[in-house]
Amino acid sequence: MRNKEIKGAPEIITPSAGDTSLPEPVMLGNGVPVYMAGNGTVDLLRIEFVIPAGQVLEEVHLAASATSAMLTEGTLHHDAATINDLIDSTGAALTHSSDKDTAGLVTVTLTRKLDDVMALASEVLFSPSFPENEFRMLTDRRLQAFQTSRRRTSVIAREAFYEALCGSRSPYGRITTEDDYRRLTTGDVREFHRKHYRPVNMYVTVAGSEPWKALPVLEKYFSGKGTGQWQKPPLPSPVLETSEPGKIFRDLPTSVQSTVRVGWKGITRNHPDYQALQVATMILGGYFGSRLMRTIREEKGYTYGIGAVAGAFHNIGYITIMTDVANAYRDETLSEIRKEIEKLRTEGVSEEEMTLVRNHMMGELARIFDGPFSVADAIRGIIDYETGADYYTRLAETVKTITPARIMDIFNRYFNPGEAWEIIAGSR
Repeated sequence: MRNKEIKGAPEIITPSAGDTSLPEPVMLGNGVPVYMAGNGTVDLLRIEFVIPAGQVLEEVHLAASATSAMLTEGTLHHDAATINDLIDSTGAALTHSSDKDTAGLVTVTLTRKLDDVMALASEVLFSPSFPENEFRMLTDRRLQAFQTSRRRTSVIAREAFYEALCGSRSPYGRITTEDDYRRLTTGDVREFHRKHYRPVNMYVTVAGSEPWKALPVLEKYFSGKGTGQWQKPPLPSPVLETSEPGKIFRDLPTSVQSTVRVGWKGITRNHPDYQALQVATMILGGYFGSRLMRTIREEKGYTYGIGAVAGAFHNIGYITIMTDVANAYRDETLSEIRKEIEKLRTEGVSEEEMTLVRNHMMGELARIFDGPFSVADAIRGIIDYETGADYYTRLAETVKTITPARIMDIFNRYFNPGEAWEIIAGSR
C-alpha cells in the first residue's frame, strides 16, 4: 500500500476552556444569594460564607484579621476546646480567612453531617465571645510571626510596593508595626464584628455533589430570622496616594540575598484592557516558559524562579514582577528585566510563542472549571470584583483571538519604564 502524501503541517487547534459562565444565585428567605456549583462525584460539600469585612473597612488596624482569627476561639455557647471537639466529631473542616477586601468562613463536610456543621458555622460567625485570655494568646502568636517576617526580604519588598502603589494612609498600603498588635483590644474586635458580621450582607457558595441539598439547612440557620433583608454592600472608597515612580531600597543588613520587585500602577478587573493585560503578563513572566524565566533563570542563572502578575483590588490595579537573587546579581537582574520589557514594547511576539501561551492559558482556564471546589473560587472572584458574569468567557475569547500587535500595544501602554517602581530589599 502506498503511503498517502502529507500536505503541510497539521492544523493547531487551541483547546476549549469549557463552560465558564456564572450560575444564577438562589435566594434564601432574607434575600442572601447562594451560588451553587455541582459537578462533583464525592459526597462532600464545600460551603463558603463571604462577608465584606476585610482590612479596607478597619477603623483600628488589625481588627479585621483578628476578628476572623478569633471566630473559633470561643462563642456564647461553647469554649474553644469544645468547638474543636465538635469539629472533630463531624469530620468537617472549618477555615476562616481575612484579606484586604473581604473575610470568610469555608466549611467542608459530608452531606449527612450538614445540619450539625451549619449550626456550628452559624454560631462561630455570628455569636463569637472573644474571650480575653484566648485573644492575648492569639495576639502573642501573631506578634511572634510578625517579628519573624521582618527578616524576610520578600515581605519587606511587598510592603514597599503596596505602600508606593496605594500610600501609607490607605488600608492597602499601610505597613503594620509591633505597636499595632499591642494596641489592639478585644473591644476593637467586638466592635468590628458588630458592624460587619451580619447575615444580611454576606453571600454563600455551595460546591460539591448535589449542592441543592444544602439549601433547606442554609435557610434554617442563615435566613436571618426576621433581622432584615439582604442588601448589596456598598464598596468602600479608601484614600489612595500613589507615590512617584523611581527606585526604592529597604536595607536588611544581615540578608545574604535580595528581593527584586518591579511594579506599575495597573487597571481594575472591569477595565476593557484587563484580559489582554493578563495575556501580556503571562508572556512576560506568568509561566515556566515565560520570557523572564528563560532569560533570568535559564540563561543567566540569577534565580530559581521569577514571576509577573497583573492583579487588582476594588479600587486600584497593579502589575508586579518579583524574584529573589543573590545580592551580587540584583542590578544585573533589573537590567535584564528592562531589556525583556523593551523587546516586548518594540518587537512582535512570534506565532509559535503565541500558540504556546494560548494553549497554556486555555489549559489553566479548563483547570479552574474542572471540579466544583475550584469553580466556587472562580465564582467568588467574579462576585467580589464585579467583573461581570461573563468574565471568564471574555477571557477565553481574548486568549484565542489576541494578536501580537495588541500585545505590543499593551506593553507600551502599561509597562512604561519611566513609570515603574524598582524595589530592592536586601543588605547594602
